[in-house]
Amino acid sequence: MYCKNNGRPPISPALLAMATILQHYRDLSDREMERACMFDIEIKYALGLQLDERPFDHSSLGDFRKRLLENGKEKETFDRILAHLINAGLIKKDEIQRIDATHVLADVAIPTMVTLVKKGIYEILKPLTKRHKDVHSEIEKEIDLKEYSKQEVNHDAPGRLDIDNRKQKLVDVVNDARKVLKHVKGIKGDDILSRRVDLLKRILQENITEDETGIPKERDHKNKPQDILVSPVDPDARYGAKSNTKRFTGYKANITETVESRFITNIKPMRGNRHDGSNMVEAVIEQKHQHGLQPAKLVGDTAYGDGIARKDLQNEGTIVVAQLKTVNDRTKAIYPKSMFDYDEANNLLTCPAGITVKQSYWDRQKEIRTFHFPMTECGKCPRKTECTNSKDGRRTVGISKVNKELREAEIYNRTDQFKADMKLRQAVEGKLSELVRYHGMRRARYRGLNKVGLQCYFAALAVNIKRWIKLELEKLKPKTPKPAMVAV
Repeated sequence: MYCKNNGRPPISPALLAMATILQHYRDLSDREMERACMFDIEIKYALGLQLDERPFDHSSLGDFRKRLLENGKEKETFDRILAHLINAGLIKKDEIQRIDATHVLADVAIPTMVTLVKKGIYEILKPLTKRHKDVHSEIEKEIDLKEYSKQEVNHDAPGRLDIDNRKQKLVDVVNDARKVLKHVKGIKGDDILSRRVDLLKRILQENITEDETGIPKERDHKNKPQDILVSPVDPDARYGAKSNTKRFTGYKANITETVESRFITNIKPMRGNRHDGSNMVEAVIEQKHQHGLQPAKLVGDTAYGDGIARKDLQNEGTIVVAQLKTVNDRTKAIYPKSMFDYDEANNLLTCPAGITVKQSYWDRQKEIRTFHFPMTECGKCPRKTECTNSKDGRRTVGISKVNKELREAEIYNRTDQFKADMKLRQAVEGKLSELVRYHGMRRARYRGLNKVGLQCYFAALAVNIKRWIKLELEKLKPKTPKPAMVAV
């Protein structure tokens, strides 16, 4: 990570790594950490500093993080400590693990539509003033650049605007954005400018449409894409939801934790609009390949009960223990698929009444085989009201490629062993609470998915070291002798 042939010797990477761990342990900013290194006796002792020693400026912490990210080493320290815990026997390689996710709020203010477009223009104007002054001068002749200065870009307009004026303001800034894009169209070879141009184009494409007269207007919320850009300041942040009522803007962090020793074995950041279980398989396979960890079971909530994930992890030697997704309102009162006998070899499906049909349709994209039972048979069937509530009066069943895994899970989930396994899951909430309440994981310190990932790794590392120290201290406690048995 460092140049060997020129420049002065760097500040010790080991010292900066330890300082970064302590920074996340105490939930301190860079400046607060600099001050702690100067005046906090506990921090000085932990870092091995002299009482009058000032080890580094606060900017060195930012430089260190930048080097980690540029060299793909943001998870290096976490992996080294985890490897040590495994080698010391504190983590068993086949130990049962649990998984859950928490949301991380992005370090951005949610802009209005006018402000969002203005910020897109502002980000383009910055490199133009430095490297393309002639283009900047041409743009200045057509639009008022004072409105896109650093002081004004976050304001819609002075005072409060009524609905009509707000709509007109959006028309004005959209027209300005189109003029800017027209002038920068011919500029080549500037990667930074190119990325920011693409960003502004995306803002306009996702949020702006035109009425019958060709005047720009904001798209209806339902017509906007799901993966919509939230802010040009943090292009990776997304609108997300933890439930129907709990919505947020930012990221999610998935953690896997051992059940017995309670160490975090992996933490995976992702954009806020992704499903909780979307990187579950990746998290387990990564720890298997890097550290040889192969949990016998992985316990999670309903978000981790996906059939494809079950099949993929089963191939890796890990059984997923999770509730299956609740059926929707339209199908919850009808016979489940488990009551139908599926002959995979001959591609036949038999209903509870004994009627057998062949595959009717094959969805190549979703890889689902659809079976339509004949109306003539369903119409006279005495079980019809219990089997289907379809308007066309017949039962239709879709069989996916993971039907076998889902049916096996359905059977297992009715056993006492499943109930015992699920009791192990809830303790992971305490680990998430510890990360959020004491180590700053509720809000992102930095902007961008990679930087948020770095924050996740160091916060999880601080928690693992705390757990490690606690286990070591428990070994030092004197054992209380058992009271002697007295004969009566």
